[in-house]
Amino acid sequence: KPGFSVQQGVLLYQGRLVIGPQSAIIPKLLKEFHETPMGGHSGFLRTYRRVAENLYWVGMQKTIRDFVRTCDICQRQKYEATTPGGLLQPLPIPNAVWEDISIDFITGLPKSKGFEAILVVVDRLSKYSHFILLKHPYTAKSVAEIFVKEVVRLHGIPNSIVSDRDPLFRQMGKLK
Repeated sequence: KPGFSVQQGVLLYQGRLVIGPQSAIIPKLLKEFHETPMGGHSGFLRTYRRVAENLYWVGMQKTIRDFVRTCDICQRQKYEATTPGGLLQPLPIPNAVWEDISIDFITGLPKSKGFEAILVVVDRLSKYSHFILLKHPYTAKSVAEIFVKEVVRLHGIPNSIVSDRDPLFRQMGKLK
């Protein structure tokens, strides 16, 4: 088969030593490449790359993935990384002030005079900001009313609003 060769009686695949997929040495190798200080309990990809530098067996990816996935220490200490969302895209520069704004909440603050959150509204061109104090419980409707009273009244309706897609902001978009 392509990629396989025999050198001095040793079977190689693309220059790497071939091991039988049921070989008793595989668990020992995986332990060495994953659990020792050299392995450092790296995730699947790093462990796979280290093993694949010099070794090959049929089903190697699955074997290594399963080994790493069932590693007791990794299960207790590491989190499952999710697939990255993709590249960030820059927002276009607005042409006029208060045409495009960004909004977000600051929460987790200590209560002061009954207020425990801040609605931050920032003009994306001038960076001029409004900081609007909020009391719990606040709803999409109450935030929309405060937004109109404190921002729209002074600057008009913006062309676009950028947010972190907080459920409250998404509900505000559905209000009539």
